[in-house]
Amino acid sequence: MKITAPVERIQRLVDEKRYMSTELDREVLDELGFFILKGGLGRANAERYLNTFRELTKEGVLKRSEFHSTEVKISHVDDFDDLGSLPEMKSVWPHFFGGKVGASFKRILSKTEASPAPVILHQDICYQYGDTEQYSIFMALTACGLTNGGLKFYPGTHKMGYLGDAGELNPDVLPEGLPVCDSELEPGDLVIMHSATWHFSDAFISGNERVYIELHVLSGESPFSREILFGEPADGWTVDYDPVMREDANFFVRSRSQSLREARAEAERLKALQN
Repeated sequence: MKITAPVERIQRLVDEKRYMSTELDREVLDELGFFILKGGLGRANAERYLNTFRELTKEGVLKRSEFHSTEVKISHVDDFDDLGSLPEMKSVWPHFFGGKVGASFKRILSKTEASPAPVILHQDICYQYGDTEQYSIFMALTACGLTNGGLKFYPGTHKMGYLGDAGELNPDVLPEGLPVCDSELEPGDLVIMHSATWHFSDAFISGNERVYIELHVLSGESPFSREILFGEPADGWTVDYDPVMREDANFFVRSRSQSLREARAEAERLKALQN
């Protein structure tokens, strides 16, 4: 297998830092698969959400997910429900889905000295439902950069779309010379990332806690849109679900992941018998 890409054009956009501005450039987002919108959330909003996150964590209302090294589920509280309706975001939504924008979930992604693990190279689209054009808005509540495990991206990889499976991706198959892009964010900055973009994060080494809020957006006409952020509500199919609580819902009677879980359980049972 050989993958080719317009590496020189991509490198030029990266060198010129065209992916970072106070105004969204939709053409650059479409070319690279991500865009850093400086101040897109606003520092005051970032401070407010960070204080809320810390208070609810201290009270035990918010807890780190059992099976995810950085995820903190927030769907059971309403303190972050105004994310999509913030005045700062009103200028962003008209750029997407013909002005009909929905959201499927929101969560917090936190990395600390106590939970420092790196996140594997992966794409998110294999974990989503519905159409393949979907985006994550990563809103920085703290400074998020090189030493505390900030996000990194392989630009343009979203052009390959969904790859037919889920798991750790192999960067060795990518075209020679394709750069890796860091994201140095200040509180109130945000990253818009296409869900098929290959991305990862390094381990926490030092510095402050790395905290993002992730707001996942898709077409407001999708059956999997749980909330309308911009435009008129659609009159069609809907699915009542929470994708962050993925373990509580399944479309399949038999799937690869179900078969794998059963195989692992059987292997553990046989191993226990031998011991």
